[in-house]
Parts: sequence; C-alpha cells; structure tokens
Amino acid sequence: MDARATQETASGSTTATATVSSTTASTRAVRALVSGAAGMAASAALAGGAASAACADAGARAGASGEDASAGGSVDVTRPTVVFVLGGPGAGKGTQCANIVRDFAFVHLSAGDLLRAHMKSGSPEGNMVAEMIKQGQIVPSEVTVNLLLDAMRASGKDRFLIDGFPRNKENRDAWETTAGYDCDFVLFFDCPEDVMTKRLLGRNEGRTDDNIETIKKRFVTFRESSMPVIEYYDKLNKVCTVNSDQAPEEVYAQTTGFFSKFA
Repeated sequence: MDARATQETASGSTTATATVSSTTASTRAVRALVSGAAGMAASAALAGGAASAACADAGARAGASGEDASAGGSVDVTRPTVVFVLGGPGAGKGTQCANIVRDFAFVHLSAGDLLRAHMKSGSPEGNMVAEMIKQGQIVPSEVTVNLLLDAMRASGKDRFLIDGFPRNKENRDAWETTAGYDCDFVLFFDCPEDVMTKRLLGRNEGRTDDNIETIKKRFVTFRESSMPVIEYYDKLNKVCTVNSDQAPEEVYAQTTGFFSKFA
C-alpha cells in the first residue's frame, strides 16, 4: 500500500473508538519514531500585517501555557503546546519541522508515520487496522488521535508539531473530543501547486504516490478536505501562514518568527 493511501485512511468515522495502550508493541514502535531535540536559537523578525499579528498573539499564548502559573495569569500548565502543521504535499512541512525541532525543542510527530508503524507492530490493534485497510474499510479517526496522544505521552516532552493532521473536519472533531483540548495554532505552509508538483516529481524518494496522476488526486483531496480546516482556524485567528514558494532558508526565516516565544 502506498503512503498516500495509508495516510488517507486516517480520516475515518468518529463513531468507533480505539484505545492504544502504552504497553503494547505498537507503542514501542511509536517511541522509536518520537524525535525531540533540545537547543534554542534566536528567531527572525515576524512579518507584518494583521494576520501575522493575530498569529503572533496565538504563539504568545502557546508559549505562556508552559510558564509557571504562579507568575500570574490562569494558564493551564498541565496541557502541552500543540501546533498543527498543514500544507499541500510537497509544501516543505517536513524540512521546516526538522528545523523547528532543532532550534525550539519541539517534538515532531507525523500522523501517517505513526499509523504505518502501528500496522507493522504486530499488535492486536495494529493488525486490526491493517485488516481494515486491506478490506477497504475506513479507519476511525480516534485510532490516529490515540496514536498521537500515546506518542506525546511517551516522549516526556510538552511541545509538539503534529504534521499532516487534521486532514479534515472529522479528524479535527475527533482530536477535540478525544484529547479534550484544541491546538494552540496552525502552521500553514502555502505553496502553488505547480511548485509542489516539481518538488514531488524531483525528490526521488521512491514513493509510489509521487507520480503525476496521484499527485493531482492528492491536491484535490487537500483542497476539498484540508483547506476547510485551515479556513476554520483562520476565522479563530489561529493560522500562521508561511509562503513556502522560496528557498528553504528563506521559508525558515519566516517560520521562526512564529516561534519567538519559545526561544
């Protein structure tokens, strides 16, 4: 099964539930995927504009969630900082997430990677998911959410970049219901489809979904399913948009401004 098909199965019905135990073999596989890096770096200046100002405020609130409540305010110090990272295929999410991990001590979690590891773990839950996919059934969104939450607990950290999630409204609803809280903000890498197409065709990673016909379908899925999620958060002034149609270092110069609170 190609990576795209596997990832898309994560956006299933919210009617079923799945509990992922931290003692299962799948969790041990998840732990191996969790990568956090300590270290701080100075951030670049935040771009101007009303949208950037609103996003900066969201970032400031996210940073405050990890501060000592005794210093004033009624922040929830028990809740981790969560940033949803969205963008079309080939927008550069993975590259920039690696930079944020390096410089701001975040943990990068990929919903698709966790689901694939879950299926390969040999655990009863992983085998169940693999069989559902084999039979063409929809994997409940709660499965993916529980995998993410379990990986977050296993990391022992409190700052997370959740890459490629939520893919749609159903994912978002399942997150809020299962986790009991929402993200702090959404980091959206905005890039033209022609640029993303060139990147995908040129990255030569051996992925079976990096062909022109499949890429077009992935763009349609992103426009129809993921963009409404971004628009939802935009109305809440929680979207930090980065123009990723630039060189990686220029994209990161924009990105770091949204994380200045964590430096």
